Order: sequence, then C-alpha cells, then structure tokens
Amino acid sequence: MSAQSAEGLGHKYDREFLLSEEKRTFIMELWLVQKYGSDSFSDPEYVCIYGMPPAEWYRRGVRLLARTTVEAVRDKLGELIGRDVASVLQNTPPATTFAVIDPFAGSCNSLFWILRNVRNSKGLGFEMDQVIYEMTKRNISSLDRSIELVHGEYKALLDAHRFPSDDFVVAFLAPPWGDALNETTGLDLRRTKPPITDIINDFERIYKDNRILYLTQVHQNIEPLSLEKVRNRFDWSDLRIYDINVEGMRHGILLGSNRWTPHAGIINH
Repeated sequence: MSAQSAEGLGHKYDREFLLSEEKRTFIMELWLVQKYGSDSFSDPEYVCIYGMPPAEWYRRGVRLLARTTVEAVRDKLGELIGRDVASVLQNTPPATTFAVIDPFAGSCNSLFWILRNVRNSKGLGFEMDQVIYEMTKRNISSLDRSIELVHGEYKALLDAHRFPSDDFVVAFLAPPWGDALNETTGLDLRRTKPPITDIINDFERIYKDNRILYLTQVHQNIEPLSLEKVRNRFDWSDLRIYDINVEGMRHGILLGSNRWTPHAGIINH
C-alpha cells in the first residue's frame, strides 16, 4: 500500500469526498473502490460495472477515476434499463438493426447493458472529457460489445457519425443534472445541462426519418411541467421508476418513441 493510500485510511470515502477537487481525477485503487462501497453503502462490492464485481474488473485492467466511480451507472441499474429497452423492442421485426447512442457516455456501462440486452445492436458514445475518454476507451477495448467511443461534444459530431435511415435508433439521454434536482420540486428536465428537449431536438434534426426510442434517466421525483414538456415531444411514452436506491435515491427512465410505438408497431409518416 502506498503512502498516499495509507493516508486515506482514516477518511470516509463518500460521494462528497470523491467528487471534491482534491480527489475527483484520482485513479482509484481496488481497495479504495471497495472502501467507497463499504463507507457509503455497507457493501464493498457496490461498484459493479460491465457485469463484474470490483475485484474482477480491476484484475482485468479496468480503471476508474474517483468521479467515475461515483457517477457511473452500476450494473444493477444498467441491467434494469437494458431489460426494459429489450421488452419495449421485442415486437420489432427480427431483422431490425439497432444503433444505440449515448451523448454523455462516461464509463459506457449504460451502453454496455443496453447492447447486452438488445439483439442486432451496435453502440456509439460521445465523451468530452479527455481523461475519461482515454480511460474508458481502454476499459471497453476488451469487452465483447460493439462500442465506438468518440472524443468530443455530441452536438458537433452527431451528424458526422450518422447511422443509416433504416436503422432503429435508441438514444440514452443522461446529461449532467447540475442544479436541476431540487429537494422540494424534484428533477427539472428543463434545467439539465443541456435541457432534455434540446437534446431531443438535436436527434430529431439528424434522425428525422429513423424510428427512435429515447431513454431519459430520471429521479423518482420529477418537476411535473418539465415532464409534460418532454412527453409532448413523443408519439408514445412511459415512465418507469425502479425499486432500487442509487445514492439514496430511486432512479428510473422515461421512455419515449417517435415514428413508431410499441403497441402499433412501425408508423410511416
């Protein structure tokens, strides 16, 4: 154990500490990942990603920054999202190919689980942070999933990485919440960075002819007017809140589709 590691033994490794300016870009050792799980959730195995517990993914060369350790979608939530997506898409024609796009890819664990559950799928992620991009690029290189990770802002690069018009697009929208989450009024989807409707506008501009299923990561409490504004952008929508806690909160997804609905099949406009 290094002197720096020994120095951290007496500190509580929680969300606030790992997201501090001092620690957020620190590369986590295995014992620190496990300490974060133990200190925050009484579970040293809490940070499961890519279908592996901490000891296994660390042994295979996967590394996480402190901020990614906190912010990454862990396996339990990722699997629920992936299964829900698969269930919504189950009645699409067998030959359908799916392009799964994450504009805020981070660890790519959300992409991993959607691809794991959706047949005939390929993934595309965008990550602006250079360090996270390089680390995630190495992490996913050994995974058995087809993921292309691009460095840069999705808004500027989405058109240059366009999929064919006959691909079914699945867009996973999980932008930084910033100050969008209010303890009293809930998550305001108009105040995420960028706002959810702005992201939808970007996708609709590029993929105006594609069938699209949008997945927006949400909190158990959502500001009603902001939720209504987003749902009005879809032909069909469904809100699903999961019965698991993430950082003391119940999370879920808002599903929304355009030019297709799960009940009516393909819609031609």
